[in-house]
Amino acid sequence: MRFLLLLPILYASLDPIESLTPGENCEMCQIVLRTVFGHFSANVPSRKKLVNQLKHECKRHFNYRRRCLMAVKDQGDFLYREMTGGDFKPIKPCFIMKECKRLQSPLPEDFQPDNSTYPDTSTISELMLTTTTNSSESMDTVTTPTTNAPSVLD
Repeated sequence: MRFLLLLPILYASLDPIESLTPGENCEMCQIVLRTVFGHFSANVPSRKKLVNQLKHECKRHFNYRRRCLMAVKDQGDFLYREMTGGDFKPIKPCFIMKECKRLQSPLPEDFQPDNSTYPDTSTISELMLTTTTNSSESMDTVTTPTTNAPSVLD
């Protein structure tokens, strides 16, 4: 009887809203692998260190934690071979482990922030020089203001 009362509570705790979409699983897989590969600067020292670092990284991603830890447990040797084989691309092991589907895109490898909205330092110095020149020219042409108000001294 008590079990039947707890059943709706258990069912509600397994909220499907918190699960990731297949696209998000693919993205998270690539993020985890790329982060760990970058942590070792593309020079993975040992399988054990790789697996420990992968587990650590998996625990950082709450919604992907369980799935990631299971993949690391089952595929640790495979991931070590992939990361030490040269020319590592995170999409490949994620695709083989079925975290990504054929038409899903790989994450960009070389992220370059777009600073096109901010001028570079040479442009800033040119703007400051122009502003300084213009303000000194305008100082020469400044005249004293005239008012029609009565003088306080009168």
